Formats: sequence, structure tokens, C-alpha cells
Amino acid sequence: MASYPYTGTLFDSEAVTGAKTRTGLSTQIVIYVNNQPVGAIQSFSERQNRPIKRISEVGTDGVIEAVPQGPTTVDLTVNRLYFDGLSLPESMARGFRNIHSQRIPFDIVVIDRFTGTEEEGGSIVTTYHNCWFQSLDRAYNVNDYTIVENASIMVETVSTERNGAPVASSQGVGGGRDLGSEGRQIDAVEQAADYGTYRGSLDFPGLIKSAF
Repeated sequence: MASYPYTGTLFDSEAVTGAKTRTGLSTQIVIYVNNQPVGAIQSFSERQNRPIKRISEVGTDGVIEAVPQGPTTVDLTVNRLYFDGLSLPESMARGFRNIHSQRIPFDIVVIDRFTGTEEEGGSIVTTYHNCWFQSLDRAYNVNDYTIVENASIMVETVSTERNGAPVASSQGVGGGRDLGSEGRQIDAVEQAADYGTYRGSLDFPGLIKSAF
């Protein structure tokens, strides 16, 4: 299998038999709530935001360090057709149609099957924990008879795993390109935070001495 000499990016010639698709496709994504697949979703987007503060000092013409100044926030935006007689909250296994009714948070699980197979597993599983509806928009349009709903969802925290372990620990196996032990910077605390053991990576001792 060939790779580009400068970047190492893998590519397959037409002459190579068994060429593979390497671009992630949305057809490989399955979204579950309460173990029920959510259908008719047109788009599902995630935004993670971590506020970073630039630290400067008197006498220095520049920034001496950049440090997080708050916890990471995770928000979801879901666009879904009104389908099967179910509103967007109802399609997520909720027993209500209006978001002011929610009093119990729920989890959303996204399974990315692109990196695995049905027989061998290897799918990347992302769980959005304790979700709350922040907004819900419903549009009725004469130009397009379909009814579309948009929801903004606040997430308490997010975790990702593959085969019951942090994704980075099996990236060479599950991914199409093995970066190797020398090509990646792997930190055990970062893995634990990614897996969900910690809510973030800054509450672990020894931070001031941590370096690759």
C-alpha cells in the first residue's frame, strides 16, 4: 500500500485490488437514546469549547503561557424531520413533546462503525452524559411541506471508548494508519479523561511537571 512521501498519507491506486474507503462517512454513524435508535436525523453536530487564557507579564513583550481558565463545555445541535408521528424529544425516547417538561437528564450514544466490523467490533462509542434540552425550534413552511425540528442540547460531560478501553490505546489497530509509538504523544491522564474516568485532565497531581 502506497503513501505520500512527505505526509505519509495513505492512498490506493486504481491498480491495487481491494482498495479501501478512508474518508469517514455519515452512513456509518448510529445514534441511540435509551438503547433505541433515533431515526430521521438530518444532521447531528457537536461543539466542544474550552476557554483558554493568555498569560502575559509586565516587562515581556509577548505571552508567556496559555492556560485553561474554565471547564470544557459540550453542546449538541440536532436537526430532524418530523417522522413516524414522533416529535424530536419523543424520538429520543422522551415522554414529552415540550422541553419545559423535562426533569430527568438522559444519555445519547453515538456509535461510529467506520473503524470496526460487525464481526470484530472496534467501533468508536461516544457517550454524551446527562443531556438537557436547551432549545427546540419547529418550522412549518409552505414551500416545503416537511416539518423540520431543531434542538440544542446541553451535555454535562462526554466520554469515548473502543472495545471497553481508551481509543488511543488501540488506535493503531482500529485506525487505518498506525502512527506508531514514536509518532504519537500519549499521556495516561489524557487517556483516562477521554475515556471518562476524569471529567477533565487538570485535576490530576503533578501537572506542573507534566511534559512529553
